[in-house]
Amino acid sequence: MVAHLDRETLVREKKKIALMSVALNLFLSVMKITVGLISGSAALVADGIHSLADLAAALSVYAGIVIANFRSKEFPYGLYKVENLISLVSAFAIFFAGYEIVRDVLFADEVRRIENLPLALSAVVITLVATYLFSRWERKKGEELNSPSLIADAEHIKTDFFSSLIVLVGILGNYFGFPWVEKLAVLVIAVLIFRAGWEIAVEALKVLLDASVDRETLEKVRAVMESHPLVEEVKSVIGRSSGSYKFIEAELVLKTDDFERAHAAVHEIEERVKKTVPFIERLIIHFEPPEERERRIALLLDGEGKLCREPEGCKRVVVFVKKGKTLVEDGGWSLQKPLVRDKGSCAELFERLAEEKVDCLVVGRAFFGKGALYAAAYYGIEVGVFEGTVEELLRRLEGEEGGVCRPASELLRKLSSQTAP
Repeated sequence: MVAHLDRETLVREKKKIALMSVALNLFLSVMKITVGLISGSAALVADGIHSLADLAAALSVYAGIVIANFRSKEFPYGLYKVENLISLVSAFAIFFAGYEIVRDVLFADEVRRIENLPLALSAVVITLVATYLFSRWERKKGEELNSPSLIADAEHIKTDFFSSLIVLVGILGNYFGFPWVEKLAVLVIAVLIFRAGWEIAVEALKVLLDASVDRETLEKVRAVMESHPLVEEVKSVIGRSSGSYKFIEAELVLKTDDFERAHAAVHEIEERVKKTVPFIERLIIHFEPPEERERRIALLLDGEGKLCREPEGCKRVVVFVKKGKTLVEDGGWSLQKPLVRDKGSCAELFERLAEEKVDCLVVGRAFFGKGALYAAAYYGIEVGVFEGTVEELLRRLEGEEGGVCRPASELLRKLSSQTAP
């Protein structure tokens, strides 16, 4: 997918494809009407007139792409929905094309004679190949560029492919004396044409009426937000589409009451989401500090199951969940490599703790350097130092916590004052 094109490049690419559609429909309409008149095929002439309708639709798509990207004070959110409006117009053009085919072939009174079969067949084959290849390519590009109008135009051109099949059946049926074959084919193709038009109309109306962005996109946005260490909860994610673009709004609970840190986190979350989910025009994030809730407290233990006093002796992390005065073990993990003071491994530990939504890490002695404490402070993780046994600590934690956990910023200030000249 072409996920990261800037808007100017995106619009230029869509305009180029729309102009190619205009050129194709102009060529096909002139060719079919001319060949139809020469060969004596009224069906081919009628299909050429149908291609003129395709030409008008292609011109409207081009106009829609150009207009959709104008901005003004009256339309501060842009005119992106013009694309969806054009898609709706194209859907009705498809309905009209289906009606034309049914009317011209099923209710024709006179049987027309083909005077130049090879010439008529050549025009039909050229149309079939050109419309089939171009409609597939245009739909693929429309999906890549997230352009509903290009996708609708591709479906419209595909109806020309189907109508050419009908013309082919009609020419051969006429030539060999089986006109009923043509009528049967028309019924099957007409159903497919009306179905395509209905799908396009429904999708366009959903956007015009501000229906929600698809669930897959919203879940992807939610997953990116939840992966950020400072996000405690994603309360809601809603969004709407407008042309090629999406407008998303989210409510988050951040694990910090520091406004500057929260603002920086929101900015980082916005960048992550826009890199992961393409074509987001605007992302509005409302955030609030955490409410009173359960706390996750981790113990850093050595090989003997005691609170770790030296980084090199730390072997595993055990996590407990505290809600009120209830303390329950909730998993943990073994350290893959020994911790080394001032080598970045302690900071990496706090990153992992943040991912696990841990609120406090308790050790047997304060041995963390500045880098690790900076990481802890950034992620809002408190640090506790307890010199007793694990059993004594758990009994303490089941009470009021008794000041075991302290903000990492306090330890950082204390460490800075000790090392100051």
